[in-house]
Amino acid sequence: MAKILTIVMLVFVSMAGWMFGADTGSIGGITNMRDFQKRFADKYDKNTDTYSYSSARQGLLTGMVNVGSFTGCILSSPLADRIGKRTSIIVWSIIYIIGVIIQVTAVPSWVQIMVAKIWTGLGIGALSVIAPGYQSEVAPAAMRGAIVTTYQLFITAGIFIAACINMGTHKYKTHTTAQWRIPMGINILWGLITLIGILFLPESPRYLISVGRDEEALSVMCKNNDLPLEHEIIQAEYHMIKSDCEAELAGGPCTWPQVFDKQIRHRTFLGIAVMSIQQLTGNNYYFYYGTQVFRGTGMNSPFLAALILDAVNFGCTFGAIFVLEYFGRRNPLIIGGVWQSICFFIYAAVGDRALYRSDGTSDHRCGAVMIVFSCLFIFSFAQTWAPAAYVIVGESYPIRYRSKCAALATSGNWIWNFLISFFTPFITNSIGFKYGYIFASCNLCGAIIIFLFAHETKGLTLEEINLVYTSGSKPWMPRPKNIGQYSAHQKEALEKSRGVQGESSQFVEHAQTSNESVESSTGNSPTLHHKHEAAHLDQPDRYA
Repeated sequence: MAKILTIVMLVFVSMAGWMFGADTGSIGGITNMRDFQKRFADKYDKNTDTYSYSSARQGLLTGMVNVGSFTGCILSSPLADRIGKRTSIIVWSIIYIIGVIIQVTAVPSWVQIMVAKIWTGLGIGALSVIAPGYQSEVAPAAMRGAIVTTYQLFITAGIFIAACINMGTHKYKTHTTAQWRIPMGINILWGLITLIGILFLPESPRYLISVGRDEEALSVMCKNNDLPLEHEIIQAEYHMIKSDCEAELAGGPCTWPQVFDKQIRHRTFLGIAVMSIQQLTGNNYYFYYGTQVFRGTGMNSPFLAALILDAVNFGCTFGAIFVLEYFGRRNPLIIGGVWQSICFFIYAAVGDRALYRSDGTSDHRCGAVMIVFSCLFIFSFAQTWAPAAYVIVGESYPIRYRSKCAALATSGNWIWNFLISFFTPFITNSIGFKYGYIFASCNLCGAIIIFLFAHETKGLTLEEINLVYTSGSKPWMPRPKNIGQYSAHQKEALEKSRGVQGESSQFVEHAQTSNESVESSTGNSPTLHHKHEAAHLDQPDRYA
């Protein structure tokens, strides 16, 4: 029961992703709402009675949240190292809620909206680093990919629900400010859910061991796995984490220059590349500017176009939980990159060469083709690059480097997020749908980078992942045979442990004999002495 509760509450931590998605999914629609434009736009056409934005103001209103998110990424690491990931999530959730309140209370000054977006971004950016990292450290190894994937699932859920809310409020006539204040203000709810959920979760065992709170860490591990302290899985996992922490922390706290040391820089640059390319795939080209992108395709309501894409995004992300656990991380990213490149090449070619006729009208059949290939792009992105990037960053780094490397990698994501959101109005005004060729090329480059530099890590513990990257093996070659034995042994032991409930009398006898030998070797102290015995799970021999 305790294990089930832990998994449920870990999913609640993914509400941090919902907070990110809600902001991404709402801003494109909000900036197209009549009352919001009347208050904050800087252009007005008397002939058509319509408002619009300059490219600079459009980019700032849309993109400044990413400036705050980048800053939050960098600030998240020292705070998490000092007070732990659980407490950090509490702090940044409160900061996010304050930012949303500033947005909702905005007076007719677009600067207040921009400043509020920066403040909100501090919380979103910090949580985008800490939440997946916390999930990776607390979740059982066999379920880690699925649980971390829920972070991306909740991002897409936030985007989709935000689009639904926009669809329902953009026609309000009586209380016109409700058009945009409701989509903004409801985001407070997501922050509160995250804040309440984390209160029921323990601190990460790896953090507790790294600061010398071993007793507490063992208690958390036992509760998370529904196993007693003496169980071989608990003892083996403790030994692996303990030895990893001692080795990694022997050189003292990690400094920023040390994330580029020889033994770790490969993964540092890989993390930056993966998170940067996740944005350069072009997904936010649709999510931020979907209402503008499809105006020429014949669809009457731009809000409906955005809603369709967001629904496809949300629905397909459920498949990511299966894809990443069954096919791993590496192959889906390679196949996804190639698929998405093809979709964007076709989208750009049709939009650039066939969408508009010589008289300026649009060919609705070509518009339909563009919408179909946009949906096919989202179908792939939602199951590959969207979740897998967070999984790779959450599980690739040793504990000494984890906070800073994850912060640096995720900051790359937010930098490109800002650059795309800010410069897209300028670029599309200049080259139109040719912009899609750039994203198509980036997707292809992403597939090549994964093939050359990213190892497959499905089913491995965080300590085994570190061994894979330090083994010297090539990513496209088979994994060294001695790596992954602990994960296999852990799965076998879990199956045997079910025998205690009546499935295997042979294992019951073995478990009783094992417990008696452990008790005789540890005397009257059944707590920390067990950590140093666990005789048949000698870690050095396992990887010799």
